[in-house]
Amino acid sequence: MWAYRRQSFYAPLASTQPIAYNVYIPHSGEHATGKVVPSHRHYSGGFSTIVQNDLFKNSTPTRSIKLLVIDIDGTLLNPEGEITPITLASVQAAQQAGIVVTLATARRYCNTARIATEIGLAGPLIIYDGALIVQHPQGSILSSRPLQADIAQQAVEILVRHAIQPVVHPNDGLEEEVWTGPPELDNLWLDAYFAAYPEKMRRMPYETLCAGHPDPLRVVAFASEESIQGLIPEVSTLKCSWTMLKRGSFGSAELAIMDYGCSKASGVAAVAHALNISLAEVMAIGDNNNDIAMLQSVGWGVAMGQAPEQVKSAANTVTASNWEDGVAQAIAHYALRTPRQAFSNSFNRATCL
Repeated sequence: MWAYRRQSFYAPLASTQPIAYNVYIPHSGEHATGKVVPSHRHYSGGFSTIVQNDLFKNSTPTRSIKLLVIDIDGTLLNPEGEITPITLASVQAAQQAGIVVTLATARRYCNTARIATEIGLAGPLIIYDGALIVQHPQGSILSSRPLQADIAQQAVEILVRHAIQPVVHPNDGLEEEVWTGPPELDNLWLDAYFAAYPEKMRRMPYETLCAGHPDPLRVVAFASEESIQGLIPEVSTLKCSWTMLKRGSFGSAELAIMDYGCSKASGVAAVAHALNISLAEVMAIGDNNNDIAMLQSVGWGVAMGQAPEQVKSAANTVTASNWEDGVAQAIAHYALRTPRQAFSNSFNRATCL
């Protein structure tokens, strides 16, 4: 049931040029009304974008929500990296109402499991930007979608040519080792990343980071925005999906290179399919470029208030920011259909405790 088949959910577009918004994820041409979709009108070798009808034509979902998918950083967590009491209460209220709640994150399982436990989740979690789906709290792998090793090795070589240290996440179950090259290309952002789990880091020659090994989950990079933008034209020639964040959790720009068609959206599609839930009955909440495909693919996509404009344009609607309990407000209004005044009164009571 859970085994991925390559391109089982997303048929690739004819072009291999990157979509706007610093993200390239091949997907089908079917999109819900009111979302930003790729146009086959070319400009500078890429796609232009068009908006179908009014972005906010519908004020609430047309279908009842059965599956709620939440990004972690910048969405579920506030700027201090915490889950506020009102957000926790809203997630639990959704579960009590019979809605399946899951997380879709770029994080690994080792730093996702605690958060899932904190909000009381039991079920599939979408991690590594959709490359792995893990049953929580059992820690069993339901599905993996690795990047072909030869393509991953080519990505490593591109990064090294641009003096950017490649980081490889091998498909090693939940050992979750981190493979990288000699320290000469390390930077301060990588120092912080490696320091989080030093026991999981392995260094090896660049020429064998992926070559001769099983297909890895993804290749990632942490560098300046200018440096990563400079290598995108070369990465775009590979048969892969990629996303770029202008500023990630470690303070740098981040690039993730994954299997062709792999994204949070493909992970959501797999979970919904396994649960026999239509994508029209799925609501997703996110705040960054790696959430765009997910927000476009579901019945009701919600962007956080502090999200970049390109993320907001991909969503059906925009909630408050993550320092204003935007997730809680979105759950109350769109998933639970709680009147705004009722939510406001509940929020006031919660903050007075």
